[in-house]
Amino acid sequence: MTGKPTTRIAFNKSNLDAIPYAESGKQLTYYDTNKTNLALRVGASSKTFIVYTRPKGSTAPVRISLGKYGDITIKHASDLAAKELAKIADGHNPVQEKKQAKIVEAQAKAADEETFKWLMDTYKAEHLIGYKGGSKGTLHNIATTMDYFDEKTVMTLKQNEDGSWTNDMEVKLSSWHDRPFRSITRQEVLDRFAVLEKARPARNQKVLAPIVRTNQMSFKFASSAYNFIIARNELDVSEDLRNPFDVMSVRKKWTKTNKRTRFVDFERAEFAKWWKAVENYDFEQGIVSDYLLCSLLQSGRSIDLAPLQWKHVDMELKRIHYIDTKNGEDYTYPMTKRVHEIFERRLKLNKDTVHVFDYADSKTAHIPQDCQWHFKRIAEMSGKLVSHHDLRRTWATAARKLKLDERNIDYCLKHKRSDVNEHYFVRNEAEILETMQTVEDFFLAVAAEKLQAPVAQNFLDNQAYERQRKNNQKLEAVE
Repeated sequence: MTGKPTTRIAFNKSNLDAIPYAESGKQLTYYDTNKTNLALRVGASSKTFIVYTRPKGSTAPVRISLGKYGDITIKHASDLAAKELAKIADGHNPVQEKKQAKIVEAQAKAADEETFKWLMDTYKAEHLIGYKGGSKGTLHNIATTMDYFDEKTVMTLKQNEDGSWTNDMEVKLSSWHDRPFRSITRQEVLDRFAVLEKARPARNQKVLAPIVRTNQMSFKFASSAYNFIIARNELDVSEDLRNPFDVMSVRKKWTKTNKRTRFVDFERAEFAKWWKAVENYDFEQGIVSDYLLCSLLQSGRSIDLAPLQWKHVDMELKRIHYIDTKNGEDYTYPMTKRVHEIFERRLKLNKDTVHVFDYADSKTAHIPQDCQWHFKRIAEMSGKLVSHHDLRRTWATAARKLKLDERNIDYCLKHKRSDVNEHYFVRNEAEILETMQTVEDFFLAVAAEKLQAPVAQNFLDNQAYERQRKNNQKLEAVE
């Protein structure tokens, strides 16, 4: 063939053999004059049969490769073209079908990459940190959750007829971290929980019994992560995906946590005994005594008070700044008289330290948050065992008994409300100080040596009288 190539020729062996290959980087297409919709695309090194047509209702034509000339004959290519055209006439669109197949393949690949760890990491980053701020306690609980769903060997317990528990057997649990989260089934959730709800605690307990709270918490965090991702990606609609942890509710596996009501009861002699035991507890120059009394009088969380640094304490203005607290807010507290005395004493003893409650042998450079060992020693002296959180409960119980303002109480407890935050302190510093000083004075009265019932009652009567007097003053000012 010479001159410009003819784009329409009769497809036979001699004609197709005579077509020269195209220049490098170019392609030429030849169409069969026999009206078969068969065409031949010629490149620099190959000649490929194609069928080129426009599906009914489609604005774009489609081109389907049938095979290379030489690998298949003209007759074979014509038969393949007829089959493809029949499928297109029947409503199939091979181009769209190919695109859809790629989408399905990509979705399957993504599903394999979206593991249980990916699920938990996304929930943590976007919801717990991005939306809620990510408190230290919550992030610690997420880390615990990941441990519960990692590979681990646990010793299960069995209950005896007398109600006691003894070791049963070791069970090895596989890791779910690298599993596609969609692959985890309801039965697997139940099976894993059945092992963990009878797991022996890592720490020795006075009375041997299975773990209760931690495994419940871990499964609830995992369930929440599923609910978050399913709603975020609308997987319940697009994939009809269900949360496999929902089976926990169906099988009634969630255990209602017992609401803790323990506190140091100031209606009984135990309060005076406990207070005196704490005051007399002379560990590391009274650091534990100061820490616990300050925790009670400041209604403070251990995570805020134990690592408190001097740079956040203003001794001149008698203020304490709590930074990045559990609910994500910053708080400023006034110092009551006794708290100021405590900080003055710590400043004399620890004036060159970073932390207020600092001592040399501490691994963290400050007093341990929970002080469990010290609480046990104090219980041996006083007969009353409490935890750090029980001190907050004691303060709140006293404040409500004294009928103090609820918003001031919420501020002092660092409870998050729309109108209770750091700005609240600026507007109401005097009221907050009065609230905290009133509770402190009450505790000091109750803890007084040789406490008699009338003393405490007189204190309450005086507080009631003072509140009534202030209310009368407000009414007179209005009139």
